[in-house]
Amino acid sequence: MNASYRFIMPFLQWVLFLFCLISTLIYTLIVITLRRHRSNALLGGSFFQIVEMQYYSEVLFFIEFSITMRFRKYSSLYTFFEPDTELIGIIPRLVSGFHYYIKIVVYIGYLTFALNRLTSAIKISSYNSVNVSIWTPQLMKNVRIVKWTVPLLGVIPTHAWPGFTYWFIVTSTSIRLTNDSLSTALVAYVDGICCLGTCIFCMVCYSATCFLIRKNWKRVRNDSVFQKNAAQSAAERSLLVSAILSFVVLILNTAVQVVTILISWGGATTLLFVQDLSYPMIDLMYSHFPWALLVTSGVLRKQMIYDTKIFLRTAFKLDDASVNTIRVGHTVSPATQKTTNKTLA
Repeated sequence: MNASYRFIMPFLQWVLFLFCLISTLIYTLIVITLRRHRSNALLGGSFFQIVEMQYYSEVLFFIEFSITMRFRKYSSLYTFFEPDTELIGIIPRLVSGFHYYIKIVVYIGYLTFALNRLTSAIKISSYNSVNVSIWTPQLMKNVRIVKWTVPLLGVIPTHAWPGFTYWFIVTSTSIRLTNDSLSTALVAYVDGICCLGTCIFCMVCYSATCFLIRKNWKRVRNDSVFQKNAAQSAAERSLLVSAILSFVVLILNTAVQVVTILISWGGATTLLFVQDLSYPMIDLMYSHFPWALLVTSGVLRKQMIYDTKIFLRTAFKLDDASVNTIRVGHTVSPATQKTTNKTLA
C-alpha cells in the first residue's frame, strides 16, 4: 500500500458531491417536516407519502454512488492496492448489481408519481377523501413491496449467473469496475429499457393529466359542484409542476442512456462528449427533487420556515421578538390552518 495515500478527487467531483450532500440534507429536513405534520391534509396526502417513499431510495442511491462509483473512480483509493492487478470475486458483482438495482427502484418512484398525479386528475374530488380513496394505506404498502422487489427481476439474471465475470482493475490512477462483453451488453440493455420505458409511461400519464386538469378547470367555471378555492387549485398545480420537473430530469437521463447505447454500437460518434455527462446526470437524479419541492410547494416551504423559527427559538432560548426579526415564514404554523379538502396531495 502506498503510504502517501491522500483522499483526493478532481475539483468538479468535489463540487458535485458537496451539492448532492447539501441536497440530501435538505431532502432529510423535508421528510422530517412531512412526518411531523401528517395530520395536515396537504402534507399528509398521498403525494407527500410517495415523496417520503422516494426519499429513502434516492438517499440510498446517493450513498451507493458516492462510495462505490465516485470515490472508487476519482479518489486515491487505488493507492491501497498494487497497480496493474485484478480483483475478482463477489464484491465487484455486488457493487455492479446494487448500482443497477437502486436505479430501477428510483425509476419505479417516477412511475408512482406519474400515476398519483393522473389519479388526482381523474378523481379530483375524492381520490384522497376518507370514504373513497385510491391511495389507501394497503395500496401504499403494496407499492413499497413492488418498488423494492421488482427490480430484482432485472438485476439477478445479469449478476447472479456464474458464467458472467465481474472484476476490479487497479491502474496507476484509479480502480475500474469492468465485466465481460455479454453481461455488459445485457446490463446496458436492461438499464436502457427500464429508463426508456419509464420515460414513455410517464409522458403518457402527464399528458393525460394535463388534459384532464384543463378539462376540469373548464368545468369549475360552469359547475358549482366542481368549484374549488384558489388555494386548492394552486396547490394541485404546484404538485403537478414538481412532478413534471422531476420528469424532465428523467428525460435528460434517458437521452444520455440512449446516446451511450448508440455509441457502444459504433454510432453517434459526434456525441462522444455525452459519456462525460453520465455521472452528473446520475447526481441530478437523486439531488433535484428537494429543490423542485421547495420551489413549487409554498405550503411545504412555509412550514419548514416556521419549524426552523421554532427550532431557533427553542435551541437558542430566543424570545418571540428576536425570532420575528426573521422576516420570512408564518407566525402561525401552516399545518394548523384549515384545509377543507384532501384532494390537494
